[in-house]
Amino acid sequence: MLILFCIGIFAGLIEASAGGSGLISLPTLIFYGLTPLQAIATSKFQYAFGAVAAIVRFERAGLNEWREIAPLVIAAMLAGSSGAYFLTHLSSAALQAIIPFLLIFSAIYFSYSSRITNQSSHPRISNRYFALFVVPAIAGYDGFFGVGSASFYMAAFVLLLGLNIREATARTKIVDFASGVSALIVLALDGHVLLLPGLALGAGQLIGGYLGAGLVLRFGAKWVRPVIVIVSIGMAVDLLVKKFF
Repeated sequence: MLILFCIGIFAGLIEASAGGSGLISLPTLIFYGLTPLQAIATSKFQYAFGAVAAIVRFERAGLNEWREIAPLVIAAMLAGSSGAYFLTHLSSAALQAIIPFLLIFSAIYFSYSSRITNQSSHPRISNRYFALFVVPAIAGYDGFFGVGSASFYMAAFVLLLGLNIREATARTKIVDFASGVSALIVLALDGHVLLLPGLALGAGQLIGGYLGAGLVLRFGAKWVRPVIVIVSIGMAVDLLVKKFF
């Protein structure tokens, strides 16, 4: 369990900065003998600890505008639980084929877009339309499969709402937490969460999530941009290798 705790710290650090802790936790849990569905469910459980730590750190920094975030949270919870319900009944093969290419696109976008800065820009759509259409799409995917969801939220907040990198990261943590936890509840009620490995990883996530949020607050785009590019490419390569090899 000490190994899982240490892995949880690293996973939490990455998750708070750019998302993608599943890239670390999922293979680890499968290596420990969990089925893929158990690994997804338990990974969502351990992720919640690090997300809470990051959210608290960002809240203390005054980055969360709850009046604007509340509709996004509601949309994320509804879509995330729906995605998890379908996960327990359908195959994720189609998503596994598409997601690597979306992650590569995300990495390219974060590498070259001039909008990825510490300065806010003009939004391209309203918060209302963002809650009605963009959040449910990403949250439904998060509940169903989840790999890279934080990267997609982050890109959407920056590209469509014009948030700076610190604001986008803070809101990503909240909305991703909402969709992930709503999916976790569905999977837990169906008996797929294993508590002991989840708690060991989660304890590490608490530490890593808080530290990762601190790095975002201190360094902003200089830290988040390279981390999210590396994580996105890593997740894409991991999925492609598993699919074709």
